[in-house]
Amino acid sequence: MLTEEYLKNNLITAYFIDNERKNIEMLTRSEDQKSVFPTILPFDENNEQYRILTKFISLEQLHELTYEKNKKEREEFEKSVLKIAQREGLVMESNKVDSKFFNLLVKTIFEENSEDKEELFTLKIALFELDKIKNSKNTELKTKLRKAQTIYDTLSVAFELTK
Repeated sequence: MLTEEYLKNNLITAYFIDNERKNIEMLTRSEDQKSVFPTILPFDENNEQYRILTKFISLEQLHELTYEKNKKEREEFEKSVLKIAQREGLVMESNKVDSKFFNLLVKTIFEENSEDKEELFTLKIALFELDKIKNSKNTELKTKLRKAQTIYDTLSVAFELTK
């Protein structure tokens, strides 16, 4: 049975474990401090275990601990997903270009078969954001860049504009 004396010396934390906030998980240490025990108790002001818990953690603290736990779990989840995506080559680290990127780049430029207008448009927008192109006085090449029909032609004009 959970006692006030036991919690006083062994309570680690407590937090809600469901979105409805009807159940609380309380973590306590064993008497020898070598093990951790989870205990689930209902959020019920008439429940004896809950009343003992509130002598150490207020309802406001319980909400704050829940928020912090969920935030930390979310951050850890996002880190794990990012690591998996990087390992699978789905995303790159922002400060390092993965060698797989170059293979994709070369294939996109030189073996392009699709006429994906959205990709071409996005490329042109990115190029026109470059200061050397945006501030260029060469209207003839800027017009040629706007009218380019392939990624190869678009990049060729962009290289010419930025020489």
